[in-house]
Amino acid sequence: MKLTTLFAASIALFPAGAMAESKGTVEGIHHWVSESEVNALKVITDKLASKGYTWQDSAVGGLSGANALQALRTRLAAGNPPATMQFLGYEGLDWAKEGVLRSLNDLYTRNGWDKALAPQLLSFVKSGDDYISLPINMHRQNWVWANKAVFDKAGIPEPKSWDELIASGEKLKDAGVVPLAMGDEPWQILEVFEAILVDVNGPDFYKKAVIDLDESVLSSDQMVDAFDKLRKVRGLVDDGFTGRDWAVATGMVASGKAAMQVMGDWAKGEFLAKGMKPGVDFLCFPTPTATPNYKFVIDAFGLFKIDNAAITAGQDAWAESIMDPEVQKNFNKIKGSIPARSDVSVDDLDACAQRSFVDREAAVASGAMLGGLTEGFAAQPQFAGVFSDVVGKFFVTDMSSKDAVQALVDGINNAR
Repeated sequence: MKLTTLFAASIALFPAGAMAESKGTVEGIHHWVSESEVNALKVITDKLASKGYTWQDSAVGGLSGANALQALRTRLAAGNPPATMQFLGYEGLDWAKEGVLRSLNDLYTRNGWDKALAPQLLSFVKSGDDYISLPINMHRQNWVWANKAVFDKAGIPEPKSWDELIASGEKLKDAGVVPLAMGDEPWQILEVFEAILVDVNGPDFYKKAVIDLDESVLSSDQMVDAFDKLRKVRGLVDDGFTGRDWAVATGMVASGKAAMQVMGDWAKGEFLAKGMKPGVDFLCFPTPTATPNYKFVIDAFGLFKIDNAAITAGQDAWAESIMDPEVQKNFNKIKGSIPARSDVSVDDLDACAQRSFVDREAAVASGAMLGGLTEGFAAQPQFAGVFSDVVGKFFVTDMSSKDAVQALVDGINNAR
């Protein structure tokens, strides 16, 4: 039989749907590059594929999304925006002001998504009267992740204060274990500092210092003390932290090389990807404080204005995929976060996620629901950048706490 005849016969065996071409391609820029992040993204892209669209991945990792944001700027300057882009903090609001994002009001109204979101999300997914992005999750930022076997062997309980955490770290160091795994990236360091800031001084202090940028609070003795405590935390970190990615630090805890990591609950996804179980192989607990608080971060996607009906239809399919309740549940099982939609049950999520859900409700009621500074949910970028620069420099040099506070005050005032 001729090859052409064989080919024709083989085609006849495929159902018509299998031979149909894709309805189109949806290109997205994002910064999810770790194992758990890639696996979580696949939940959304699989749903998109079921709608007949092909996902074109344009991942740009590093610097907590800063590299991806630079890639977006380059694309927009060239008049070639992607169909969609992952946003953190004020990023979506800033692009909405530039007039490059689609209004998603019709999609929100048609699907009832506006009724499914917790109020604290609205200030980041809505610009004026327009919905401008689609939230897939809510991360809790202020977590401690610990290797249970290491903690058990050293007889370390869950610390109830930062002083206890530091004392436990010294005990672990004496036992030959790296107490705290982290890298020297400013955002990783700032994660720790802002947790100290709110845990030791309370939510109101955090709001005045970070959100209101009150100079009397920024220059206070409490701020000096926060830097003093950060210096003690520096003593718990090994000398090999230069250039270390956050996911590598998580791997140190997973392997037992290190005892703890202070990181948002995206770290949990890395433990789960290794087959580890909360409460059995690793521990999760909020950073220690006498005044419970919840530091939140959301990942959301905006859709860019592109004069192409096929791309617009693909964007709509992407939006529906993100906001699908089952997608939100299954995505967050892998990612480590909880659904952005408040109407999605977390009963079959892990114990850490369920604790996060309960703590979020309590924080909303007590007024202790706080945007994370590191990922851009507490201060505008120019001010968040000052915190990041000063805290990062302090951690890797011998800068004094008083000099750090003065640099912080001067930097904020210069950025006003």
